[in-house]
Amino acid sequence: MKFYSITSGNLKPLLTLLFSVFLTGIFQAQNQSISPYSRFGVGDLQPIQTPRHVAMGGLSIGLVSPLDLTTQNPASFINLDSLMVNFEVTMHAIHSRLQETVNGETTSANTNRASLGQVSFAFPITNWLRSGFGLTPGSNMSYNVRRDFGAGDTIIGERILNHTGDGGLSQLFLGIAVGTSRISVGANLNYQFGSFARNAYMFFLDTILLIPTATERLSEVDASGFFVDLGLQFRQPLSDRYQFGLGFTYRPRYSLNASKDLLELSTVRQVGVVDTIHAEISTKGTLRMPEMYRVGLSLERLGRWVIAAEYSLVDFRNYREFGRQDPNLSVSQMFRMGMEFKGRRFDNRFMNRMTYRFGFHHGTSYVAFQEQTLIQQGISFGFGVPITRRGGFTAGWAMLDVAVELGRKGNVNNPGQIQENYGRIVVGISAFDRWFIRGRFD
Repeated sequence: MKFYSITSGNLKPLLTLLFSVFLTGIFQAQNQSISPYSRFGVGDLQPIQTPRHVAMGGLSIGLVSPLDLTTQNPASFINLDSLMVNFEVTMHAIHSRLQETVNGETTSANTNRASLGQVSFAFPITNWLRSGFGLTPGSNMSYNVRRDFGAGDTIIGERILNHTGDGGLSQLFLGIAVGTSRISVGANLNYQFGSFARNAYMFFLDTILLIPTATERLSEVDASGFFVDLGLQFRQPLSDRYQFGLGFTYRPRYSLNASKDLLELSTVRQVGVVDTIHAEISTKGTLRMPEMYRVGLSLERLGRWVIAAEYSLVDFRNYREFGRQDPNLSVSQMFRMGMEFKGRRFDNRFMNRMTYRFGFHHGTSYVAFQEQTLIQQGISFGFGVPITRRGGFTAGWAMLDVAVELGRKGNVNNPGQIQENYGRIVVGISAFDRWFIRGRFD
């Protein structure tokens, strides 16, 4: 069986094409998530986007092999070969099923969406210095929640309360890493930007004058600012076959400069706006984001397999929006574990050249709805296919990765909670090429 061939010459056009995707999609790298819990804070915090890490339960901090470059830990850039450049682009599709139990009756709704995920580029500068840059989603807000209540109320009457929201944050990053074959440190300078709107609508079906009326609260926030991520990786050979890896990242607290427009209206449906109750235009303030900790470790049988675990902690009780605390935000803790069986790249059998990955995650969401912490858990699996020619890794090669994640957030059996069951498919291509070899001839 022959290997599919990608050489240095025809890999560069592929990188050029992928880079054009980056330029044309730079302001469109946000998921259009549809989750009722994205109403809180700055929206749903976006999980890791690279399929090889998604398939391992979403972990990445403690992985130290040359393929494990992650924007989550800038120190990992040092893992890139000193003669290699790496370009990666990912896309994903999500199917969600929302379930809620009201008065003993369970209702459900399905949603689907797909979008560009992460685009990144990493390259060597010297033997001990690497760098990278790219675009990743930060958070997403998209929800539409309706409540009907007041039936039989002879004073106010039947009412409909509708909450909607959309928008989110994206972030550009520029990273740098320094180190040796044993230890490396790195930092990402991130620019986060975006906007989100939250609208609340109360519709009164019955009034004294029998004229349907409504009140509306329209709010939109624009935010932008800089922050840093700091990372550390340590690798220790245990023998000529085994290697231990340890990683740690820290994101200090930071603030985004924000501007808010707020409009509160009282409306009569037949004639339009009757009264502006309250208006704020371009109110200046900040979004204060909490600090974040991650720690991960890995044990690798070189060329065969790797097993890894990771723990993360974020206290969203420290989040402030224009000086106000959101009582629905809580402490998010997540444990992840995953395993990868590495393929034999030069094996003649296609299945033996593939890489297989498995993982799971379990923890608490940053949302505490109705004083109940939301449990978030899931399993994942995937594979990677090397695309290269026999003996052609010195010229350039690529890896096609696919991951599937099945998870759940919330529990329909808990009063007032909406259970979100989801399936996510992530597809990405990571291209490596040697651009720094000087040709020789006799």
